[in-house]
Amino acid sequence: MVSIRNRVQTDGSVKFAVLFRERATRKQTSLTYASRVEAERMAAVIEANGGDLRSAQRVMAASKRKSPLVRDVVLEHISMLTAVAPGQLVRYRNQVRDHLSGPIGVTPVDNLDIKVISGWIQEMQRKGLSAKTIKNVHGLLSAALKTAAILGYRGDNPCRGVPLPKSTATDDDMRLLTHAEARLIIDAIPDQYRLLIRVLLATGMRWGEATALKVSDLDLASDTGSVRISRAWRRGGDGEETAVLGPTKTRKSKRTVAFADDIADQLRVHVAGRRPDDFVFVNSLGSPVKHHNFWRTCWRPAIARAQRPEPRDGVDTATVPRLLRTPRIHDLRHTHASWMIAAGADLMTVQRRLGHESIQTTVDRYSHLLPEQHAKSAKMSGLAMRGL
Repeated sequence: MVSIRNRVQTDGSVKFAVLFRERATRKQTSLTYASRVEAERMAAVIEANGGDLRSAQRVMAASKRKSPLVRDVVLEHISMLTAVAPGQLVRYRNQVRDHLSGPIGVTPVDNLDIKVISGWIQEMQRKGLSAKTIKNVHGLLSAALKTAAILGYRGDNPCRGVPLPKSTATDDDMRLLTHAEARLIIDAIPDQYRLLIRVLLATGMRWGEATALKVSDLDLASDTGSVRISRAWRRGGDGEETAVLGPTKTRKSKRTVAFADDIADQLRVHVAGRRPDDFVFVNSLGSPVKHHNFWRTCWRPAIARAQRPEPRDGVDTATVPRLLRTPRIHDLRHTHASWMIAAGADLMTVQRRLGHESIQTTVDRYSHLLPEQHAKSAKMSGLAMRGL
């Protein structure tokens, strides 16, 4: 534990003592500074180095060469971003707070090398961070170091070429629903939101896209009903509670998706009498449906009801169909993709419906569901094993 205390001198001036227990000797140690800024900086460096005075002194000596610290470089990079939503800026700053304020954060940027970065990645692994989180934080650091090179703080980007941990997540993490399971969920959802769930299953839209739809986005007059997706809710600076309407996630997320006649018929009834600028899906107060509120008050209770259906008179509860898994709202999007593939859709069609920026994203997530590939590989396996 590092603390700072004011010490009044005999002449009335004030100096600032940094108090800590030195790691090597376990003795209480005090360092005195003329300014509080210097004391606070030394305190942060000592704490980041676990009370190792020698390491802290080396960091401070190196920093006197006027090279900014890694943490400050990343924060400067974030402050210069111009095409990022406020919510994303908050997440970037949180990443600095949580993952770039330790020893790597107080390292002068021109002292940063592959050894320091590799040790930092290993430390995040020891803390149990997922491969995806590590990749995201590493990406932020790498982007900041590109900016550092432009600003003349250093000449290269040591993040390049550093191996990152591989994700152990599998596509089994997706809870792909059967039609029977989807029906159990729809039946358990309050009437007001059942059409929203059906539309998510019928189109594969993201939650933020579906709840941002306006009546004018629907084409219900043509033979084939469709919806134009051009906006989505994006988290504001304080999170979802201050969500704002913005562009879709990527350029290819702006798309038109067709749906079956029964969905079109239900939507015609649902939006009858509405103005073009009205939201298609609203809560009981007439406001847009927020993800967290819906998940807490509707989705989670509905899943619980589907998993534990109420007893019926004269019916053995053991025979009543029940949901055996706990899907997320986003699994409706994955389920739509799986149903499309099962019906014979190719991956290019699935990519366009889901609005993936790259076909590789679609291949990585859903190619294992292609029935033709399973049949072909089974046949090839049979040929290979012939005679055994």
